[in-house]
Amino acid sequence: MKILRFAILVVLMSALVPTNSQAATNVTWNSSTILKGEVTITSGQNVLVAPNTKIVVQDGTRITINGTLTAPAGLSLTGKAWAGLVVIGKVQITNFQESGAATSFRVGPAGSLTIKGGTISGIAGPSDVEGTFVASGIRYDKGGGNGINSNNGTGSISIDNSVLTGAGVNSGDFFGLYGAKSITLTNSQMSGAHCAFHVQGVENMKLDRDTISNNAYGFMMYGSSDKGVKTISNTTIQNNQFGFDEGSSSTRNGAIVISKSLISKNSRDLGLYTGKVKIIAPLAK
Repeated sequence: MKILRFAILVVLMSALVPTNSQAATNVTWNSSTILKGEVTITSGQNVLVAPNTKIVVQDGTRITINGTLTAPAGLSLTGKAWAGLVVIGKVQITNFQESGAATSFRVGPAGSLTIKGGTISGIAGPSDVEGTFVASGIRYDKGGGNGINSNNGTGSISIDNSVLTGAGVNSGDFFGLYGAKSITLTNSQMSGAHCAFHVQGVENMKLDRDTISNNAYGFMMYGSSDKGVKTISNTTIQNNQFGFDEGSSSTRNGAIVISKSLISKNSRDLGLYTGKVKIIAPLAK
């Protein structure tokens, strides 16, 4: 009888304890969470980050998100030599503080990363976007390396109300677009890069109400698709060594419309060679 009662008790208790699969479905991170080695959020797993979570990531750690990670009220990931984020699934972070990574983030073709507010700094190498990256209210300091690359024709980048900067005109490019699906930059400031934009492949491009200054090149526009729409409006490109350069007549650019913008006080303002760039209602210098 005692054995039977014990067996019944075990069954009842086991019903109250989550199985491994249940425990893995919903996970909470907080400031006590240890991130070490290869950290993987699996497909179907949901990680919710507690408010104002601060984690020192151990050296060599890579965080791969195949499922979802949501930080609605603050997440700080700092360290000295960790690998960064790999986003295959969906990540949404409000007030993101990140430093000490080899690369801030890599967004795969099906991945989605949204950041609202925060600072990214002390990053060794470029981020890469082949999926969807949306940011607002961030400060991204790329340091001496490159900032954000997009290469495979699938990446979509949209940034608003942000400060994008680097270590100076002899540092890397901020945007290296060698095959981007689209880029939108609005209400933002860019400075401290070799090229604010180094473009050799982009389908859709929209810049509006931006200031691009104190770079070696504002735009090195050395190639873009005949498809899509590419516009620059209400934007100041000033105090760069070169404002907007197409390189040569052999450059293959699609149509680019620059309207109501100020391109002045650069060491050289314009290098237009292809006949594809149309300037409408330029602002007085």
